[in-house]
Amino acid sequence: MTFEMSYQQILLLATGLVLGMRHAFDRDHIAAVTHFISLEPDPVKSAWFGFRWAIGHAVTVLAIGSLILLLHLKLDPAFERYAELAVGITLVALGIWRLGLLAQERRHAHQHAHRGGTHSHAHSHEPGREHVHRFAPTLVGIVHGASGTAEVFVLLPITLISTTWLAYLYIGLFSAGCALTMSAYGYVVGRFYRRASETGQRIYRALVIMTSGSGLVLGLIWIARNLY
Repeated sequence: MTFEMSYQQILLLATGLVLGMRHAFDRDHIAAVTHFISLEPDPVKSAWFGFRWAIGHAVTVLAIGSLILLLHLKLDPAFERYAELAVGITLVALGIWRLGLLAQERRHAHQHAHRGGTHSHAHSHEPGREHVHRFAPTLVGIVHGASGTAEVFVLLPITLISTTWLAYLYIGLFSAGCALTMSAYGYVVGRFYRRASETGQRIYRALVIMTSGSGLVLGLIWIARNLY
C-alpha cells in the first residue's frame, strides 16, 4: 500500500512538472516575454528575462494556491474573467511600449581607421534597451499567474491533494517546469533575435514590428473576449 501511494505521489508530481512546462507556452505568455527578449537580443539576457517572468508567475500561483489550501477558498468564476482582462490590458500596453521604443530608435555612422584604411559602420542609439525596469518581467509574470490554464493545471489539482506539503511540492514543481521552459525559450529566441540583428537592421525591425504587433492584437482579442 505504501509503495502504491508513493508511486501515485511521484506520478502526480511528475505531472505537475510536465504541465508547468506546457503552461509556459500559452500564447499570452510567449507574447509578453518576447517583448522583453526583443529589447536585448542576447541569449543569456533573454533567458534571464524568461526566468524573471516565471518568478512573478510562481509568486501569484503560490499565493492563490495558499488561499485555497489554507483557507479553503473557492475562486469565483468572475475572478478568471478579470484576470484574463488584466492580461489583455498588459499585452496591449507592452505592444504599444515596444513599438514606441522602436519608433524612437536612431542610427548614425561612425568613422573608424584601420590599417587598410577607414570605413564606417552604423551605431544604434536605442533608448530603453539598457534601462528596462529590473522588475518589469516579474510584474508581468505576476499578472499572468492569476489567469489562463493555471487554474486547471494547479489550482484545481491541489484541491484533490489531501496532504498540504504534497500540494506545495506540486505547485513548486509546476512553477519549476514553467521557469525551465520559459528560460529555454528565452535563450533560443534570443539567439534568433541576435542573428536577425546581425543580418540587418531592416530584418530586425520587421521582426520586432511583427511580434509586437501580434502581441498587441492578441491583447485586444483577450480584452474583447472578456468584456462581451
